[in-house]
Amino acid sequence: MSNESTVETTFDKAERLGVVGSPSSTNGFLIDILGSASNKGLVGSLCVFKYDQDSLNHYALGQITEVQMQNIWLQDPTMKGLVRQRGRVDPITERQDTHNAKMMVSAVFSTDTSHNVEQSMLRTVPPTGTPIKQIEEDFLNIMLDEFSEELFYLGNAYGTNIPLPMWLKHFGKGPDGAGEAYHIGVFGKTGSGKSVVAKMLLSGYARHKDMSILVLDPQGEFSKEIREGGILNKILSSLNRSVEVVSIQNLVLSGNGYNLFKEVLIASGFLKERMNIVADDNQERAATTIVNILQKRSSNKHLLKPIKIEKAHERKSFDLLRLELLEEKQLVKIYSGKDGQEKVRSALELDEDAIYESWRKIANLFSDRNNNKSKKIETLVSEITSNNEGKIVIVDLSETSAPLDILWTENIRFLVIRELLKELTMQAETEYKSNRLLNTLVIADEAHRLAPKEKPENDFLSEVRTTFIDSVRTTRKYGLGWMFVSQSLYSLHREILNQMRISFFGFGLGWGIELLALKELIGGASEMIKLYQQFRDPQSSLHKKEYPFMAVGPVSPLSFAGTPLFFISSDYLYEFPKLNFESSNKE
Repeated sequence: MSNESTVETTFDKAERLGVVGSPSSTNGFLIDILGSASNKGLVGSLCVFKYDQDSLNHYALGQITEVQMQNIWLQDPTMKGLVRQRGRVDPITERQDTHNAKMMVSAVFSTDTSHNVEQSMLRTVPPTGTPIKQIEEDFLNIMLDEFSEELFYLGNAYGTNIPLPMWLKHFGKGPDGAGEAYHIGVFGKTGSGKSVVAKMLLSGYARHKDMSILVLDPQGEFSKEIREGGILNKILSSLNRSVEVVSIQNLVLSGNGYNLFKEVLIASGFLKERMNIVADDNQERAATTIVNILQKRSSNKHLLKPIKIEKAHERKSFDLLRLELLEEKQLVKIYSGKDGQEKVRSALELDEDAIYESWRKIANLFSDRNNNKSKKIETLVSEITSNNEGKIVIVDLSETSAPLDILWTENIRFLVIRELLKELTMQAETEYKSNRLLNTLVIADEAHRLAPKEKPENDFLSEVRTTFIDSVRTTRKYGLGWMFVSQSLYSLHREILNQMRISFFGFGLGWGIELLALKELIGGASEMIKLYQQFRDPQSSLHKKEYPFMAVGPVSPLSFAGTPLFFISSDYLYEFPKLNFESSNKE
């Protein structure tokens, strides 16, 4: 615990920026800025004032969101006329200027009779003239000394060189745990730094050894950094956390077996392109017929026993299936008319090798193909959820990781994601019934594409969207949290946004429909919105790029009530590892 005299001594040494002005309330303070501080860059600065509440010393912390200048003499029409003619009116111009700032309190600490620092609440307004001082790093270190092992830094407080303390609690019970999962959002336009912040958060949560992390990586960005030995890989290695990158060639579909195979057949376009079956209902019948033949549910002329789904890729399996499909009793199940039957027959007899090649690429999704690194989806999820030690897995769903002998399309990707989500939710529920929290975070990159606001025309994407929505509603109590990384707020489904507990907003959401969505999400904090709109486009920087963010939610000891905090993310290559993992690297 911190000693009061140390806190007070550090506070007394801090630079005074101004005093509490009028009007002020518990919802926000007006600061009368001192002349000596009027030329300082104050927007974003962390400030603190000391006041008495219930006979205890209290320290209220917050950020300056806006600075205003006013000269009441120059607001007179006569004076305006003089300024118009002369440019200035001495001794009124400049000398009679007054500067005010707006400050919103985000955290309050008290020192009790035992000189211990405790969290508190702002339940009164100190008198005008109460000094407001600029927070120094030493003050924060002393004030938060009790939580020093939990603290994590994504960057510096906006417009300052002071690291903004944050904490990322795991989703389990016990020390450093939240006791439930959080759903997290990281938003910003392309080039805003959102992907980097997502990687920083991943590494932050990875500090909890018993926490598992699963990354759904549709663009291959996370996977690439691990494979190429990037910063993320180095940080996780320093934490002694192994990472498994599962590519498409190592992922085996199984789930509900033949039923899923039937869906893949339809989604793949095989029935239309190779069997000349166009109408949806006929494709449904054809897929059902094929699955029934494989399972030998009806008397077959050529198949003597069922074909296991994992053996369907073999040429002999395909040849038997093809011969059976050419039988009239099977064709009639697809088309009742002779013309339709002949179209299918002609297609099957046209080029056996070409048809088999297409079939093999589909069936290979369900086979390990003698690859000892292959894993079924339920096996992969089980390793993540049932392991007492946390596991980090990145599933590379990008086209670049797809081997030539596997069919990989948007529809197949959607089916794979859906199966992963369903298996995760099911196993999380099972663990919860056994009185165990899953303590797992799932990171979904490009989330606006997977859970769009409007119902998509693509049925497979629609199923993924529905599964996401159902999951965020139910899995929090299971200890299964979700992080959605998205370029857009407006395009992401509203229910997912409503379930967000922690959000990070990068540049690019301050105008148009994105601004409307942002206002709805964080409420009526107009001053915070104004400050967010001042964010500079990182891509417009002349020299070093800066990536500003607004954080909302219980992500920092300086924001008890989820008051928005503003920061500039650290340099990912050098500053971030040094700030958070220097001791680990030394080890």
